[in-house]
Amino acid sequence: VITTSGTAVAGLFPAIAEASNDQIPLLLLTADRPPELVDTGANQAMIQSGLFAPYLRWRCDLACATAAIDPAYVLTTVDQAVHRCMTGHAGPVHINCPYREPLIDKSTVEDTASVPSLQTWQKGDAPFTVYPRPKVSVSDDTLARVAEILNQTQKGLLCVGRLNSDAERQAVQDLIKVLPWPVYADLASGLRLTETGTNIIRYFDQALLSKAFSTYCRAQTVLHIGGRIVSKRVPLLLAEQRPDHFIVMQDSPVRYDPIHAVTCRLQGDIAEMTTQLLGKIRSGHDPDYTAFFTRTAEQVEHIITEQIALNETPSEPYVARRVTELMPDRTGFFVSSSMPVRDVDLYGAKGRKDLYVGVNRGVSGIDGILATAIGFAEGHQVLTTALLGDLAMIHDLNSLTLIGRSRQPIVVVVINNYGGGIFHFLPIAEQTDIFEDYFVTPHTMSFEGVTRDCGLTYHRPDSARAFDRAYRSALSAPSSSLIEVITDGKENVHLRKRMKQAILAHLEASFDRRSQ
Repeated sequence: VITTSGTAVAGLFPAIAEASNDQIPLLLLTADRPPELVDTGANQAMIQSGLFAPYLRWRCDLACATAAIDPAYVLTTVDQAVHRCMTGHAGPVHINCPYREPLIDKSTVEDTASVPSLQTWQKGDAPFTVYPRPKVSVSDDTLARVAEILNQTQKGLLCVGRLNSDAERQAVQDLIKVLPWPVYADLASGLRLTETGTNIIRYFDQALLSKAFSTYCRAQTVLHIGGRIVSKRVPLLLAEQRPDHFIVMQDSPVRYDPIHAVTCRLQGDIAEMTTQLLGKIRSGHDPDYTAFFTRTAEQVEHIITEQIALNETPSEPYVARRVTELMPDRTGFFVSSSMPVRDVDLYGAKGRKDLYVGVNRGVSGIDGILATAIGFAEGHQVLTTALLGDLAMIHDLNSLTLIGRSRQPIVVVVINNYGGGIFHFLPIAEQTDIFEDYFVTPHTMSFEGVTRDCGLTYHRPDSARAFDRAYRSALSAPSSSLIEVITDGKENVHLRKRMKQAILAHLEASFDRRSQ
């Protein structure tokens, strides 16, 4: 990312925070005024050095260019920056670049062909300083001890968080086939919406509404692979029950232990570690335990489908479910923070093949959602659906101009409940004197005008069937579209409560019958 100086640099903060937490390489080149003009009242000058320090993997303030500085200094600095940005603990790196006027001073420009320190570099196409990628691996003895724990476990739970490559997903899929445990696959794993694995439990969070279910499903061993998960109830369950063994496998040194229960942490290449485990697993397991999870998930899915279908208008859970049912295989799906990612994780349907799923779960911000979806679509080179709420849309309206010019068609589905719908689920909603103005932050905005101005096709379905038609039409269109779904925040709260009550009643009744 390249910017001018001043507030253009400060505007990068949300992206830097997300990239730091999600360990995404992000190289920042920011122009700056020379040091003698900083903190003097000079125009477009502010303190940029160290601005992002807590979130960076490395930072450097370049010297102002003069003929006295060896140009190799720039090359070695850039090579170090790229290395620190991408290797090991990947993330943001900031090179701050101060310039004196005139920006192009011919007196300081030298023919690089005559610079001795650059002659060898100019003869080839390699970086000036080559950084071979270091490899972090886990010993066979360690993996053997982990495999022994897994093999002795009768009741185990496999949690799969964010996975970052096809190789990681394939290795985890292979493990699922060998390790016959129930699997909670988070949306960011890329497995939650697929056909992969008969033992993937897709409605685990909702089943945990039942105290009896939560008690029965206590795991002796939990194996967590990848990044963090969306569900709040799963970590709360593990914090309460404290499994005997809690093993985490990740590819970075960043701690993932929000409940302070991890007993073993493996750092290395996820695909490699998982593949190495495969040959060591001879897992004994309790087949009734796994079958119980599968049977419960089927019951919960039936209730969710039944409850969602009761409304003729397209509710928020309906949109989350139908998008996952209707989107084609081998496409992209970018899901915004706040309610969309929770709804898809709770109510999304299975059955897709080779679906690329993206979410911002680092700091869970709603800044730049559309811009990120554009990069996601361009990076994967696939038709992409972006699901977001109205406030996230308002925060990133200017990116609609980019979507209008995107080489990959993007279907933007906006849930517009005229404010922060997620706050209806918090106790503050009962404080009616302050809730609407200070938490919901209501607005009266519709996105039709700006959508058409930016060259996108606009849809505003007024029924569930109309949404299906609009979404199918947008998927088959040669250019990008926006579908605005108007919902009632309060009614959606009631719908979710009805589903929770129906799930809870069914599961409690089921346990009562089992105990008789």
